[in-house]
Amino acid sequence: MAPCQENCHQPQGKKMKLTNYIFGPVAVCALAFMPVDPVHAQQGGTQDSALLDALVQKGVLSNQEAKEIESKEQTQYNSTAASKIIMPSSVKSITFYGDLRLRYEMRDGTTGSGYTGNGGALSPAGSETLNRYRYRLRFGAKGDLYDNFFWGIRLASNPYYDRSGNVNFGASDSAGPFGKARSIMAIDQVYLGWKATPDFTLIGGQMPQPLYTTSMIWAEDINPAGAAEKYDHTFDNGLELFATAGQFVYGAANGNGISNNIGSGPGSADASTIFQFAEQIGFKYNFDKDTYFKMAATGYTYSGSNNGGGAVVGPTASVASLYSAAPNALPAPNASPSFFNGPFVGAASAGAVPAAASATAGGSSNVSGINDLAVLEFPMEFDFKIGPGVQHSKTGDPKDAKDITETTTGWSLPVRLFSDFAYNLDANQRAGQARQALNFIKGNANMTGSTSVTGAGTAAGNANILASPSYQGVLHSGTNLLDQCAYQVGAEFGQLKKKGDWDGKLFWQSTGYYAVDPNLIDADIFNAATNMQGIVASVSHNWTDGLSSQVRYAYAMPVNGLLATPNVNQDLTLGNIREYNLFQADLMWKF
Repeated sequence: MAPCQENCHQPQGKKMKLTNYIFGPVAVCALAFMPVDPVHAQQGGTQDSALLDALVQKGVLSNQEAKEIESKEQTQYNSTAASKIIMPSSVKSITFYGDLRLRYEMRDGTTGSGYTGNGGALSPAGSETLNRYRYRLRFGAKGDLYDNFFWGIRLASNPYYDRSGNVNFGASDSAGPFGKARSIMAIDQVYLGWKATPDFTLIGGQMPQPLYTTSMIWAEDINPAGAAEKYDHTFDNGLELFATAGQFVYGAANGNGISNNIGSGPGSADASTIFQFAEQIGFKYNFDKDTYFKMAATGYTYSGSNNGGGAVVGPTASVASLYSAAPNALPAPNASPSFFNGPFVGAASAGAVPAAASATAGGSSNVSGINDLAVLEFPMEFDFKIGPGVQHSKTGDPKDAKDITETTTGWSLPVRLFSDFAYNLDANQRAGQARQALNFIKGNANMTGSTSVTGAGTAAGNANILASPSYQGVLHSGTNLLDQCAYQVGAEFGQLKKKGDWDGKLFWQSTGYYAVDPNLIDADIFNAATNMQGIVASVSHNWTDGLSSQVRYAYAMPVNGLLATPNVNQDLTLGNIREYNLFQADLMWKF
């Protein structure tokens, strides 16, 4: 038996040596020519080291051979460009990101006829249509610092209009077609933050939106500047409580008219800085990993602006100047109906000019005024899945969480029901300032299309001002709920997470005349105008994990047919839209 045993073991020894001879060089070659992964190497090459250790233990490689392979891989990494990027010792991580959107867009608005202040002239009905090919580019970097600090910087195209970032292809400049005058980028986010505790975070700078909100109140491209404090805590039962306080530097002296010239003469700048304060509290309850309900309550107030107090000297004598001296030729580009420039939203400048003053103030800030705004907002959503898809859990060891695997059979469709409601507590006072300014026209035959109280005018011209739709609309507005509030309600089906995903969204939105801050609302949907209501539908598809497309259509009309639709916008300039159509086709790349 002994010889037999020897003869039986001898071939196995030869087989082992043969295995080492064959697989040893193969493993060495595979490791030697393995592509260098900078992240892999930066993290110590954990997987490669584990593979080398396994080969040493099996006798395929010696310790010396394993060390030589590891040294060679490190040498290869050190010669790459990635290894030459030197990170400051204070930086823990950095992420580069951005997006590029190509868009075809058609906007169309029509307006009816109306009287002007020019001796009874009647402006014709007309329309304005924009067909544009556009792009938006954003590129940023963000990361973590040590000791729980974080940071972020982002650039965005078209710094001339904060509410969209869109640049029109083919826009001409002084050099001719294909101009690049607006093809520039500027910083739209720059911030530092500190996660003081697992639940409490402080942020300062021009930051990503810290509030839970919707486009009905905040345009997606606007980044508030100032300071914010955030609290977020999740309990074991699935309940999450969150709260945010924001102190935002809203506008400074010599701005775009938002300062309203408080306490100063016509045309001079307000010396103070305007702040917007936001306080939000909300909760999210997770029924399971796919089902939750989320809701918040937010209050917005302002300081440094006229809120209907003593800064108003008396009813303005410049109301006539807020109307055009002659009807605009519609549908000429950038034209608007002549009765657009009335003191629609009751800006402070429309009521701060003494009766004997010349009519030189109030032309545009009446649209962007922030007097008498104390807005409450209530966004909410309910997310769940429908379909026969069932989750199955398998485990080898119930005590080992890593050994649990989940599979899903059948289809399932994510659904999100969402809504938002906002109400301006001072809407009646906001409308009251507009009524006060307009009422001054009564009994003043000289208040016609001229630029001064003492200018030439006729009773007939004055009567036509009184008959204008904007006058009559403002005179009888501001007391009903739809003028004072804004609301949005809709549903979304699907999600965009990976290649092949689809998403569809349908919602209705109504924005009352005096309901919200007109300087912050979204320009991509209802032309950044108040007193607009309508429906929005969109369908999106992920062609790859980072490339998607979207088609969107919107139709809108006035909430209050007696009022204009004022806007602070660089798209359609019509201020009295009776019917509005929007079509957008987007191709988006996120990286």
